[in-house]
Amino acid sequence: MDIVISSASHHAMLFAYIAKAVIDKYGEKGREVISKGVNLYGWQRGRRMALRALADGKELNVENYLLYGEWEAFPGQMDLRFPSYSPEVRMQNYRCPWHTEWSQRGLLEYGYLYCKDVDAALARGFNGMDLQLKGNRSLGDECCDFVFKDNGIPEEKMEEFYKNQKKIGNKAKMPWPYHVGHLYSAMREVILEAFGSEGQKALEEALDEYKKEYGKAAYDLVLEYADLDYNVLPDYEGIEG
Repeated sequence: MDIVISSASHHAMLFAYIAKAVIDKYGEKGREVISKGVNLYGWQRGRRMALRALADGKELNVENYLLYGEWEAFPGQMDLRFPSYSPEVRMQNYRCPWHTEWSQRGLLEYGYLYCKDVDAALARGFNGMDLQLKGNRSLGDECCDFVFKDNGIPEEKMEEFYKNQKKIGNKAKMPWPYHVGHLYSAMREVILEAFGSEGQKALEEALDEYKKEYGKAAYDLVLEYADLDYNVLPDYEGIEG
C-alpha cells in the first residue's frame, strides 16, 4: 500500500504547527501575522482560479468560481452541500479534513485563524466577491455556512453549469504537494517580513513538528515546493483539453 505523504490532512496540520509556533512566540502580533498569511494564501489561490477561467474565455462569476476550485479532498473526507444557488449561492460544509485533524488534536483555536479568512480571501482573489461566513465549525457551529452575497446562479443557467462541471472534471485541480508548498510559502513570506530571523526559528520549529508527525519524505516535499512562484498560473490544459 502506498504511503500518503501529502494531503488535505497534511495541509491542515502544517498550518496548525506554524500558527502555534508563531503565536506561542509572538502572542497577539503573531495572530495578526498568521491571519495576514492566510489572506495572502487565499488571495493567490483565488487569483490562479481566475487566470484559468480567463484562459478558457469564461466570465469571472460565481458559477465559474465554483467550477475552477484547485483542490479535491480524498473520498469520504468532505460533506459539502448547496442548499440554494439562487438568488444567492449558499454553501454548507458539514465535514472536512481540516476540522477533523484540528478537533482530534485539540488545535481548533489555531484552525479558526485559517477558517475565518481563507474562503473570503479566495473569493476576493477571484473577482472581488463578498463571501460571508455565517457559521463556523471551529466555533462549534453545526456547519461552515457560506453565502455569496448578491451572487447567484439563475435557474436557467444551471443546466450549463452542470455541463461545464462535468467537462472540467479535475483539470483545474492541483496536487496536494503543490497546495502544502504554497501554504508554507505564503506563511513564510509574511512571517519573515514581520519577524526576520526570529520568525525563521518559529518556522523551523513548526517544520520539525511536521517532520516528527509525517516523516522526512513529507518534510522534504514541503521544501521542494516552497520556492515556486504561486502568483503565476501553472501548466493548464484548458477545459476543452
